[in-house]
Amino acid sequence: MQPGGGAYICGEETALLESLEGKRGNPRNKPPFPAVWGLYGCPTVVNNVETIADIPWIVNHGGDAYAAIGVGKSTGTKLISACGNINKPGVYEIELGITVEDFIYSDEYCGGIANGRELKAVVAGGSSVPILPKNLILTTANNEKRLMTYESLSDGGFATGTMLGSGGFIVFDDQQCIVRNLWNFSRFYHHESCGQCSPCREGTGWMEKVLHRIEYGHGKMEDIDLLVSIAKNIEGKTICPLGEAAAWPVASAIRHFRAEFEAHVKNPDSCCKKHLHRELVHSH
Repeated sequence: MQPGGGAYICGEETALLESLEGKRGNPRNKPPFPAVWGLYGCPTVVNNVETIADIPWIVNHGGDAYAAIGVGKSTGTKLISACGNINKPGVYEIELGITVEDFIYSDEYCGGIANGRELKAVVAGGSSVPILPKNLILTTANNEKRLMTYESLSDGGFATGTMLGSGGFIVFDDQQCIVRNLWNFSRFYHHESCGQCSPCREGTGWMEKVLHRIEYGHGKMEDIDLLVSIAKNIEGKTICPLGEAAAWPVASAIRHFRAEFEAHVKNPDSCCKKHLHRELVHSH
């Protein structure tokens, strides 16, 4: 057993291998891939705990039985860590293929939106995936019920879809501030960037500063398009996916909730000053 350093970046397999070798957890250029050149230069297969946990059931019941669970190419089960404004936060093992609506509202899973509020948006696969508003998270662009599967959640690409990702399912009710939550995400990715790639190192910090400016009442209308531009210049230009993880939430939040960003610029007293006052009170 080798304890990790607590870095988010070490969730990337080659950064994990670097850390195991006693080095700084920076992702490696690929190829070579770990299956060819991994830990200490030896061929290495990297699996997560969820994959390993499924193996005993598959060994006991057979691969065909496991593959029979689910829908289409999304077979088997998936652990979903649900949190946010729901009545029953927790980790649920679901059979892939149930509807997103059932997962949010059924008593078997999340139990509906807390305090009788309305659903506003969902981040379906962890903070690194695009956020979707209520209408798009419950139904696809073709007006079909959105399913808890890899294919259904990505239907339509990032224009109307998202990703199942790590299964970190975050639910926002109609009182949540998208700008504030996005700023919090950006703070995280700026902090967790290893700094190896210039677009990620500089871009994540830049996005955090601009979002802070908008959230705290100093934003300009051109800041909104600036954020989109920064995100585009990070995406696809880094060694590991942390760049995309930081860029996709920003681009999708502005795509689907642009009016909320504009409202922050036009009338900062509506949201930003309330947050600032509360934090100043708590700090004293």
